[in-house]
Amino acid sequence: MTVDTSGKWWIGDTPADIAEFLHAYSSKGYKATEFRLAKCQCGSLEFRLDADDNEGVARRTCVACAREHFICDSDEYWDEANPEAWKCVECGSQHANVGVGFSMYEDDPTGVKWLYVGERCANCGILGCFAG
Repeated sequence: MTVDTSGKWWIGDTPADIAEFLHAYSSKGYKATEFRLAKCQCGSLEFRLDADDNEGVARRTCVACAREHFICDSDEYWDEANPEAWKCVECGSQHANVGVGFSMYEDDPTGVKWLYVGERCANCGILGCFAG
C-alpha cells in the first residue's frame, strides 16, 4: 500500500489505502481504529455510492451485479434522507472502492462511537470521506 500525499488530493494505489486515509482524516476527532473494506457477494470491489451526511446514511450499489447494500444501520433512516450520488472530484467517475472506518468506545470494544464512509476512486485513486 502506497498513498501519495504530495498533491492536492491523497491518491491510493489499492482499495485498502482507504484505511490509511480514514485514520489520518479522523485523527483530530473520533479516531477510526477499526476498518472494513466493502466487498460484494459477487466478489467485486467497485460500487456506486449514495449518502446523506446530515442523516448519517449511505448505500453502495455493486457495479458488477447491481446488488444494493445499506452501510451499517442506514436502512433504518433511509426514508428520511436526501441522498446524493458520489462522484470523483477530479475525473468525475462514479465507480469507487468503499470502506468504513469505525471509532470505538474505549470502555466498550463492541460499541461504535462514530463511523466514516470512505472511498477511493476506482479510476484515478483519489481518496476521500463521503459521509460520517
